[in-house]
Amino acid sequence: MLRLVARRARAQWPMLAALLAVAVVGTTLLGVCALLLTRTAEQARETAAARATADQIDVTAYTVTVRGEHARSVADDTRAALTSALTPFQATTAARTSSVMRWLPGTGTQAVAYLSAVEDLRSRAQPVTGRLPRAGATPVEAVVLESTARRLGLAVGSRVSLGRELADDPDEGIEVSVVGVVRPLPGAGWERDPLAAAGYDLAYRDGRSAQPVHAYGPFLADLHDLLAGGSTLDRLEITAHPDLSAPDVRDLDTVIQTVLAADRRLGQTLGDRVRIQRVASQLPATLLSAHDQQRVTTAAVLAVAAIGLVLTATALALAGRLSAGVRGEETTLLSALGVGRGQLAGAAVAEAGALAVLATAVAIPASSALHATLTRLAPPCQGPGSPRRSG
Repeated sequence: MLRLVARRARAQWPMLAALLAVAVVGTTLLGVCALLLTRTAEQARETAAARATADQIDVTAYTVTVRGEHARSVADDTRAALTSALTPFQATTAARTSSVMRWLPGTGTQAVAYLSAVEDLRSRAQPVTGRLPRAGATPVEAVVLESTARRLGLAVGSRVSLGRELADDPDEGIEVSVVGVVRPLPGAGWERDPLAAAGYDLAYRDGRSAQPVHAYGPFLADLHDLLAGGSTLDRLEITAHPDLSAPDVRDLDTVIQTVLAADRRLGQTLGDRVRIQRVASQLPATLLSAHDQQRVTTAAVLAVAAIGLVLTATALALAGRLSAGVRGEETTLLSALGVGRGQLAGAAVAEAGALAVLATAVAIPASSALHATLTRLAPPCQGPGSPRRSG
């Protein structure tokens, strides 16, 4: 019977080749769709997360009006809440804070000034003269912006006495020693400074005086000194940056929920130690957007797979009817020679099995190659110079 199958294959190879081509095309299409729906679906979300910019994934906690005795504990608890919300991803944190305004005597007019601290100040400001402040010095060391130094006539070595706070329960004055003059670097977040890094504002409204006052600052001290110095913090901002360089899709799903609940949890943790607290982040929206895009892609792939399956089945059915018609006289002759239906069925099964094995052997590498090609194509909206995306 195998000899009969082999001889018939040699005689009818064009028809068998056409059947094989239809089977290969259909199997390859289904293989590509399966890869797109499984392996690539997860990789696409992971790649989108890994390539997101800092402003799309950073999680920032804002707290307003923190009394001096609570400043250190509020900062520590806020950091812990943010890093916990981003578990299991490792996260780095950076803090920025400003004190409430203090009276600034000795200027000849009604004036106020404020203290600030910025973590990793070296990456956010360029020293012009002097050096950056060190923690633990007495009096407290600080640097000022060039504009502030010019306006107040300050230089390295100057000492400035800041008066009582403009607060409901003000603390005593504080003396700072100017150890440097710095220039703010662009793109370093100085727009969130109370004076937007202008250094002074001669028409500042502090909310307590009927007339505008002169405002100067920031006097940039070390973060440890400001948190431990007893000054009331007007605002405290801590930003956590998660490491999403090698994310897992299940971890991404987990972090969406924990970040969405971070604001409520932080409020419960801080309680009445702060007047206002809020956690803001684009991370959940970024990850959910990638998930929604993947759902649209999945629906499109399923539609293509369904169409391909129907077309392949139709083509194979038509090819089967064609081959049955071609082999009608041959089957009648074999039956007349005594070949039973079981033997004919066995020959048909052997032939179909051989075609299926060959189609699978060709379709597997073809599916992988086509899948690799598709996942390396740039999206249509990208220009010729845009980076390509995988997955």
